[in-house]
Amino acid sequence: MTTIHRFFEHLSPKTQGYLLVLFTMCVWGSFSLLSRVTVRWQVSVWDVIAMRFAFAAIILLPILWLNKDWRFLLHWRAVVLAIIGGVGYSCLVYTGFTLAPVVHGAVFLNGMIPVATALLLWLIFKIRPDTDTKIALIIISLTLCAMAAMILMGAYHFNVGDVIFVSCAFCWAAFSILLKEWQFTPWQTMCSSVIWSALIYLPIYALFIGFSSPDASWHHLAIQGIFHSVLVMIVATVTYAMAVARLGAFMAGGLSSLAPFISAILAVPLLGEPLNMVMVLGLIGMGLGTVQPWRWLGRRKH
Repeated sequence: MTTIHRFFEHLSPKTQGYLLVLFTMCVWGSFSLLSRVTVRWQVSVWDVIAMRFAFAAIILLPILWLNKDWRFLLHWRAVVLAIIGGVGYSCLVYTGFTLAPVVHGAVFLNGMIPVATALLLWLIFKIRPDTDTKIALIIISLTLCAMAAMILMGAYHFNVGDVIFVSCAFCWAAFSILLKEWQFTPWQTMCSSVIWSALIYLPIYALFIGFSSPDASWHHLAIQGIFHSVLVMIVATVTYAMAVARLGAFMAGGLSSLAPFISAILAVPLLGEPLNMVMVLGLIGMGLGTVQPWRWLGRRKH
């Protein structure tokens, strides 16, 4: 671990950011697939969310206590980050995956994150997108228009899950922007998201929802609980926050959103999910707008 840490520290900030994004992509790509599998495994999304926050809080609370570094949790900004990027996003995204296939999440959630990020930056901070961002937004907008035309012709029927995914995109974009603007450290971001999300969600779960997966096997529950709490809630939150600090909200959010496009393609053979022409068009257009390959071509010329 020491050797890996030394190697990482010797890299440039941008290279560190890209490696952090790569790891985050792997976790988020698996997140899409495992979230969809909850339906087959008969695991309730409300139980997954409860395990996500409870397990992560159990791990982090002793560390906070030993380090005596918890005063940042008392700031109202920590609560806002947890509501937007923790409880709010989790409830929306898990519900979305129970109602729509993985490919819909890739198109309407991850594909919309660059649009939502640019729009919120302009509305809140009056920051206009640069040239590369404008090109990406044009591609994504044209893709959405083409998809809308095909939907009107009856090639596809828009459903509630798709609407939820679009809401998720704006939720995550707001979280990314505030994270960068308020300059929370990765540790503070992770702890704020975990602790406050647990304090908000778990009492509601205990009082009004309760355990809702009586037909699920214990090992399926364990897999979902460990993955969504440790890898997604703790590890990926830190790596994403570190990537945002090094690359910015648009670049980190855009590159990280590439992973679900890959998982959407994998979901076809692995989960047997359908893939029609509307979704293929969405994957191609949103993927181009997200990856922005012309940026890399421009750098090579210089």
